[in-house]
Amino acid sequence: MSKTGWRRWVRDHRPPVTAETAAAVVEGLETFVEAFDAAADAAAGAGLILFYRAQPGELSLDRLADAVGWQRFAVTRTPALGPLTLHPAIGAMERHRFGFPQPIADALELKPRHIVLALVPGLAFDRRGTRLGRGAGYFDELLARLPRHCPRIGVTMRSQVLDVLPVEPHDVPMTHLATEDGVTAVAANTAGGNG
Repeated sequence: MSKTGWRRWVRDHRPPVTAETAAAVVEGLETFVEAFDAAADAAAGAGLILFYRAQPGELSLDRLADAVGWQRFAVTRTPALGPLTLHPAIGAMERHRFGFPQPIADALELKPRHIVLALVPGLAFDRRGTRLGRGAGYFDELLARLPRHCPRIGVTMRSQVLDVLPVEPHDVPMTHLATEDGVTAVAANTAGGNG
């Protein structure tokens, strides 16, 4: 099946995100971030974590930002033209046309090199780390600009982890998946991209 077919299938079969599922995913991510920070080189500092502001029906990570501190996070802005831009998660926000908050147009812009960890949304993922996005390619383009060593964690529900999804040349694979079962490394990182 094509990615378009998979998107249709996932949207038709995706269960709603429950409060219990969201809490379990956030708890696993909080544990992962604590361990990641503890293992990081103290001289390098904590660095910024890329995350997303949830669209309606998506798993929200706002509770993670509440727990870790919003100043540790960067979010994207969808400009009128061009690729996604990165901005601090704190500061003035406006409503994106898809219903989630994004930084205002003149917000301070960050460079991809400032990101040390990426928490990535998706409609579904497979066990190899392949991501099924919404189809515009914005997030894959951004992921390709992040440092090569930056872990990329696909955030989803257990039910949205599939055996195999189609891979396209521009796809950037995840290094880990975060579900209500915790954060785990993907079985094989063979999905293409700059991994």
